[in-house]
Amino acid sequence: MVDPLSVRTITAVPPVQPARLHDGRPVLEPNPQNAWESRVVLNPAAVLITEPEEWAWLADRWALAPEKRRRIEAAGGVVVLLYRAQGAFDPERNHAPSRLGLALMTPTLELIHRFPYPVIDAAADFHNLGVEDPRCTRVGDTFYLFYTGYYTEAPGDPEAERAVQICLASTQDFLEWTLHGPLEGNLNRVDNKNAALFPEPVDGRWLLLHRPMAGPDAMTIHLAEAEAVTGPWHTRGMLMPSYPYREFARSWIGAGGPPIAIGNERFLMIYHQGHYTREGMREYDLAAALLDFSRREAPVVGRIEPLMRPVADGERHGDPELGVDNVLFTCAGYVWEGQVIIPYAGADSRIFGASVPLEPLVQALEQRSA
Repeated sequence: MVDPLSVRTITAVPPVQPARLHDGRPVLEPNPQNAWESRVVLNPAAVLITEPEEWAWLADRWALAPEKRRRIEAAGGVVVLLYRAQGAFDPERNHAPSRLGLALMTPTLELIHRFPYPVIDAAADFHNLGVEDPRCTRVGDTFYLFYTGYYTEAPGDPEAERAVQICLASTQDFLEWTLHGPLEGNLNRVDNKNAALFPEPVDGRWLLLHRPMAGPDAMTIHLAEAEAVTGPWHTRGMLMPSYPYREFARSWIGAGGPPIAIGNERFLMIYHQGHYTREGMREYDLAAALLDFSRREAPVVGRIEPLMRPVADGERHGDPELGVDNVLFTCAGYVWEGQVIIPYAGADSRIFGASVPLEPLVQALEQRSA
């Protein structure tokens, strides 16, 4: 078994390499005509819906035009993209708040329809500074959205303390939302984020990935459990540590999208790696892990780090004020025609897509030691 504290190199070539969709062009860009999304769009949740009766019902709720319904039918389904968006600096809030927008895509991430208004605004007390980095999991006929609520108890005061916490919302049509607020349980005792719900229970318990930003084993991927999706949630502690890398002074990891079930209590997880160089430069990469909960004491089978690094211009250079250079970040992944489709943000500014074959990726992870 590989020592998890052994020093590695970030230049290692992954055994399976993702392909960038649409020749690396963005699949969603800021819309300057809408003030709330005029600067950057990033870090979307994504849900694939292929059942004709289901997407037809949703198309009625969305009041889609006939030609857009035909595009969904021809594509074989629709991907619901819930993306984070920021516009211009708001002097009343003393920053640029994040809101969640809604776009409809084909399974290969071609735009079908984009709604002109945010579906979740930065209005509630528990996310009055921003609604950030959503992850969406379907349970029955309900879609549960775990997201980062960025808030302050003194809005408008530039000196007031700011904090982040894991919040929950739910919907059946992606337009009307129930805001459940901060998660119940012990996960929000410190700043916490990157929460992603597993698509099915394990041993009768729901599982949730999260990343505390303080406390024991901070800035690593932790696992929490609950009897119900709405909680209360209680942490089991760290699931995966971060490896050190010789190129960086500091590295950390956090969940990407909800893990993908592949059968027999096994799950494919795409996650992010964060790094700081000794000169203070930042880099975010994507990585992959295979989890097997039949291995009760050691569910992490194998890891591939990195799976993708920022190389294209749109991944290395973002908006000069709101973007962050050298960043790949994902909050979603789904399987389409044998490919894992990964919507991701480049440089915190635009949304791109990548694909990687499922079976070769799983096989490569089975041959790796965590």
